[in-house]
Amino acid sequence: MKFIKTDKHYMAEPDFEIDHYKDASYPPVASHYHEFYEIFLFVSGNADYVVHDKMFRLKPGDLLIIPPAIMHHPIFRDFEIPYERYVLWLSPPAFDTMKKIDPDIDYFLRPGHAKTFLIRDSVDSSRARFGQFEALTHAYREESLCYHSEGMADILRILIGINRSLYNREHVFAKAQKPSVLSNALHYIDLNLSGDLSLDTVAKALFIDKYNFSHMFKQNMQISFYQYVIQQRLLEAKRLLMKKEPISSIPAKCGFSDYNAFYRSFKKNYGVNPREYVAYHIKAIHGEVGGLSLDIDHQSTES
Repeated sequence: MKFIKTDKHYMAEPDFEIDHYKDASYPPVASHYHEFYEIFLFVSGNADYVVHDKMFRLKPGDLLIIPPAIMHHPIFRDFEIPYERYVLWLSPPAFDTMKKIDPDIDYFLRPGHAKTFLIRDSVDSSRARFGQFEALTHAYREESLCYHSEGMADILRILIGINRSLYNREHVFAKAQKPSVLSNALHYIDLNLSGDLSLDTVAKALFIDKYNFSHMFKQNMQISFYQYVIQQRLLEAKRLLMKKEPISSIPAKCGFSDYNAFYRSFKKNYGVNPREYVAYHIKAIHGEVGGLSLDIDHQSTES
């Protein structure tokens, strides 16, 4: 049996993991990210969900699609209704394998859809999706015969359903809530990673007292304003590194004062320096990864 509930933030399995959670209470969750895809099916509860710079008020049947390196976390309003959800994790190599089977399987990541994040389908479609996730979870927990092959096939069907919803426009997109101070702040940070993102500057741009803003940010995000800015800058740096951007040009593009400041922050957060990070991922692409372990997810917690 694989059903062991933990707050781990890494994948123990090489391809996918799935589970069904139901909690009558839950501690606050800090904004975090993963190096894998997360597909989150909301069953019940009173919660908002922040993904990147958008905030959604969740409804039963809502499906969150969270690509790697996207900050996200729930904000619990209350626990009058249990917080229930299915959480599916899919590794990038497994997703790449699926793309070899069907090149269109990444349709949900293409321009115009990449930041949709949340799909709200019809009641019938949501009911069918609950059945898919329940069957996949049961097979995974019980380690049924050929559960891995069956699971990969089920995930492929789930992704096909997501892509067809997007393509056919039959679903109703769940709109983010009206811009709040928090969502405006997240959007401002995202647009100004290379610039001045001091607390004073951002609070002034949002016309809010910096002390009130700092308290509100920490209360909602469960990490400090400064920590969030650093995480976003480092995520952008990793994206540029994987695009083969010259390392010397990355600090300025990501808002670091100089290379030494960038190097120290990168090494502190990930346990390796930028060049080692690139070398690790090149080896991973070619299946040559050995004993090097990257602390690439240290902010993450269970969703």
